[in-house]
Amino acid sequence: MSDSDTPKFDVKAFANTLVADIESNRIRLPTLPAISLEALLVVNDAASSMADVARIISKDTSMAARLVRYANSPLYRGVSTVTSVKMAITRIGFDAVKNAILSLAMRDVFTTAFRPLQSRMEALWKHSVDVATKATLLASHFSHLNKDEAMLAGLIHDVGVIPVLIKATEYPFLLESEENLDKVVDKLHMPIGKFMLSRWNFDPALVDVAASHDKLDRVPKGDKVDYVDIIQVANILSHQGTEQRWAGLDISSNLACIRVGLDLIANLDKSVQVEEDESELSDMLN
Repeated sequence: MSDSDTPKFDVKAFANTLVADIESNRIRLPTLPAISLEALLVVNDAASSMADVARIISKDTSMAARLVRYANSPLYRGVSTVTSVKMAITRIGFDAVKNAILSLAMRDVFTTAFRPLQSRMEALWKHSVDVATKATLLASHFSHLNKDEAMLAGLIHDVGVIPVLIKATEYPFLLESEENLDKVVDKLHMPIGKFMLSRWNFDPALVDVAASHDKLDRVPKGDKVDYVDIIQVANILSHQGTEQRWAGLDISSNLACIRVGLDLIANLDKSVQVEEDESELSDMLN
């Protein structure tokens, strides 16, 4: 096909249509499980107690087991083993339970019934988990950052890709060419991710992650390492040894890597314990 035969594609028009579809609920986006939404409502209620949250989560044996495993993971591993939902919430802390519930439920968001997109969605989830585990371990070295929030940030950083993929099913021009689809995803996933998380009332720090994680020339507002820095570094590390676009990136010249610390990154990359912790966190999320 010659250039003159190639159909013209208006990315801006595609984006505007997608945003309008999301606003009017015309596009069927994956949602969190009902039990997770119910638990989040209880967590967000100022009058609720740990017992209230434990009661809701205990209604779903799968979620209950995963929360117990979360409390026994490298994030919160203690001297004794947690064996109940109530003990898990006590160890995690009431304020952090919201991020834990969201992280454990996020797997259901990365699903599709559209067979041609299944492998792509699975790859997206696998990458998100890898970034999340690396971000969690990086964040543990900064007292002003929260490991739970870093994990959730890693899981949602590419969430804007999902509606782009779903909308692309209406455009054979995109589905028939990985290159065409990649270009649209690269162009739109950050602004669409920002739009989605803002509508879902996510914490502004997480919205910023979705909006800025691929901007390697980003200049942060403050002096302290933030979640966008952490996710950028985790993202870059996730691409090392692959055929992805950042595989050959010079870490020593990247602003986020410099801010997080080149020595820290190098030490994490060589640590056997880090490998074991990453594997355990990945198993938990999957």
